[in-house]
Amino acid sequence: MSFGTREFLRWFAEHRRLERELARLQAQAAEWARFFPPGHFYSPLPSRDEVNEALARGGGGPPFPGIDLNESGQLARLEKFAGWYAEQPWPEQAAPGWRFHLDNNSYGHFDAIMLYGMLREARPRRVIEVGSGFSSAAMLDLNERVFAGAMQFTFIDPDMNRLRPLLRPEDEQRVTLIERRVQEVPLETFATLADNDVLFIDSSHVSKIGSDVNRLYFEVLPALAPGVLIHIHDVAGNFEYPREWFEEGRAWNEQYLLRAFLMHNTAYRIELFTGWLFNTRHEWFRLHMPLCARGGGGQLWLRKLAR
Repeated sequence: MSFGTREFLRWFAEHRRLERELARLQAQAAEWARFFPPGHFYSPLPSRDEVNEALARGGGGPPFPGIDLNESGQLARLEKFAGWYAEQPWPEQAAPGWRFHLDNNSYGHFDAIMLYGMLREARPRRVIEVGSGFSSAAMLDLNERVFAGAMQFTFIDPDMNRLRPLLRPEDEQRVTLIERRVQEVPLETFATLADNDVLFIDSSHVSKIGSDVNRLYFEVLPALAPGVLIHIHDVAGNFEYPREWFEEGRAWNEQYLLRAFLMHNTAYRIELFTGWLFNTRHEWFRLHMPLCARGGGGQLWLRKLAR
């Protein structure tokens, strides 16, 4: 068999594979065509025109009618964090002995330094994290180097491949891994959280039938004891997702549900809304906490006040 013949056979096999893949995609497109296309008023997916119109109106806010931002409480907390700013422990780049470093695309400077402040202030005994990754690395480092191993962690994620390599033998006594979807985790797990303990949520950001978001907002949050702190990640300062996320196909909707949840809700208090603070106090960050002035991420911290 000549070289040319071998190449032809490889090309032919690849051509047939692509034909099969095309047929599969055409069948899938035909299936989807039975339903409503993006932009249809019955579709949860927006069209490009809808995204452009909504962002041009700029109607996300602020103001946020019906939501108490607890502005004085947030600003007082920020002043306290500024006093601790120089004491945040992580290296800028990956370094031996550290699980976490600040210069990363997942949980960067602003997120990490605000997390440091909240954990230093609250001193939780227990942290349950739903959705694990680089934020887990940040908290494990803090526990080891700042809090003398005082925090107990429960990490909930159906895929622990990112987290397992970060764990060390000494973590065994203070880390519990639940490699399941949060939909499958008994509510009793969350009942272990007490005053100043933390429920750290970094979800799929999608509310739909059977989703983790629905489970968290409709079942887990009501089961929490008063005094528990709740961290919710990827919340923009105007409760609206950025244009580039829609262009990437990320039609997330969690923060719309969150905004409705907060309206006229006296059972929870906003403790820290980093996206809003970044948008309204950027010059302050530049002067007092310059690494935070880089932005990125976005956290909303709540405290449950009543059942």
